[in-house]
Amino acid sequence: MVATLVRLKWRLTLNSLKNNIWALIGTAVGTLYGLGLLLALVAGAIGLGRLGADTAAPVLAAAGALTVLGWTLVPLMLTGVDSTLDPRAMAAWTAPSRPLVIGLAVAAATGVPGLFTGAGLLLPVLVWAVAGQWGAALLALALAPAALATCVLLSRVVVIGAGVSTSRRGRDRAGVIAVLVVFLVSLAPSLLNLGARLDSGIGPQGLRTAARVAGLTPFGWALAAPGHLARGEAVAAIGLAAAALALPAALAPVWGRVVGRVMTGPARSDARSRAYDGGAQADAGGGGAGAAAGAARVLPWHRRLERIMPSPAAAVAARCLRYWRTDPRYLVQVITLVVMPVLTPVMIALGRASAIDVGETSLAPGRASAVLLAAPALAALLCGWGLHNDLAFDSTALWTQVSASVRGRDDRLGRLAAAALWQGPVIVVLALVGGVWTGLWHALPAVGGLSAAIYGCALAWSSLTSALLPYEANAPGDSPMKSRTSGTAFLAALVQMVGMGVICLAAAPVVAGFTAAALAGAWDWGWPLLAGGALWGAGAAWAGAVVGGRLLDSRGVRILTAIRSWPGHEQAR
Repeated sequence: MVATLVRLKWRLTLNSLKNNIWALIGTAVGTLYGLGLLLALVAGAIGLGRLGADTAAPVLAAAGALTVLGWTLVPLMLTGVDSTLDPRAMAAWTAPSRPLVIGLAVAAATGVPGLFTGAGLLLPVLVWAVAGQWGAALLALALAPAALATCVLLSRVVVIGAGVSTSRRGRDRAGVIAVLVVFLVSLAPSLLNLGARLDSGIGPQGLRTAARVAGLTPFGWALAAPGHLARGEAVAAIGLAAAALALPAALAPVWGRVVGRVMTGPARSDARSRAYDGGAQADAGGGGAGAAAGAARVLPWHRRLERIMPSPAAAVAARCLRYWRTDPRYLVQVITLVVMPVLTPVMIALGRASAIDVGETSLAPGRASAVLLAAPALAALLCGWGLHNDLAFDSTALWTQVSASVRGRDDRLGRLAAAALWQGPVIVVLALVGGVWTGLWHALPAVGGLSAAIYGCALAWSSLTSALLPYEANAPGDSPMKSRTSGTAFLAALVQMVGMGVICLAAAPVVAGFTAAALAGAWDWGWPLLAGGALWGAGAAWAGAVVGGRLLDSRGVRILTAIRSWPGHEQAR
């Protein structure tokens, strides 16, 4: 059965690439990237081996711990990744058995991630061979299968045993937490570098100690044991090696119980239904008045916004505002759009301050670097650009607009209004915070004009591309971090990269005016620049809504058909 399951996994993987050119291109690019990374790691392993055992041991111990943690946390955050042979899907075809349990684990280990991980776990053998520690190299070779088995079994036990992917709320929580984890991990190198520059106790010795501690945890036992042997600590090496071999042996029966439980137990879900008051009143005989009252409670912003825009556009805006508050896919965007424009200038300013002056002067409020004034402009760019695939988030529910013949212009205006209602205040607050922190209040009008122009041009780009070049988005209910499977990742990356350049080019006149004022120090021109930037941005956003609305009117059915063809969207509700 083991060989059958391995063949089945690869057959399913290859079938997913068949007749899908984008999936094939994405897989090829990913494979080339993985091979390039592996070659870089080989070069790094050779260099690490030449540094000696005292340096190589803690590095390998930390690498081993991070590898096991990655196998555990990444699938937990990206629910659905490598779930080709989920035991729940096999319950209708076979019963839980020992061969099935072993076969599922082996099939997971022989997938693409498992093969690359297995190759990476052999790099310690090269490190110790280059270092001349042949005993440690042999021990690393013997423990590599145990390390891979630990990765696979722990990942399967946690991800499938926790039942995250079977719960709508679990997927939502995992997706939002995943974004926070990604931010923390991406910021860790910068924070450590800054801490080392500021002499805050996080230096090379502190990192070495942390790496050794990581090697003493169950996650790092397999790669830490050869390091202890290379340093002459035979007793510690034997103890860690024995523990590393015992860990997958202990996880195997746990995995067997998890397979039996998910294949034979009842399906679990913590989803709860909710009824709106208006519907109940209408059913009870309240008639149209009750239904109207319920509609007002369901979409309260519709009644407020229809005073300043067409009622269909106000309805779209009210619905999108609910998405921004409740849909985890939108919540992830909110976190990204708020945090990234703040962190990027702050990290640049802190890096410059630590390189030039480690005192408090350059970081104090009112005297901070002028780089922080870039936050509102960066936020404007990201916020407007972030809507470039907003239409795809509706999934097959888009048919309600298509069947109701909602004008494309109303759809475009509604989505832009919903985003601007919360993004506009965020941009303004970032500008005011930048003024407080830098003390450059005289530059704020010019910064505001630049931000307004960029935001309007970004909204225009989004209005056009979401109707002209929609690409696969995660279906409602999927984890926001789940990888797309239709092979459109390459197209998505291309659209996103081109979009940044087009937006900056569209706002070029205002950007040029801001640059001239900044170079000449002529901040008195900031107020005219603010008015001009606001008019430019508003005009660009209106033009984008009009042209994008025409595209949506002519392409609505085709867009809906394309969405229907994406994996997971055919069953979206």
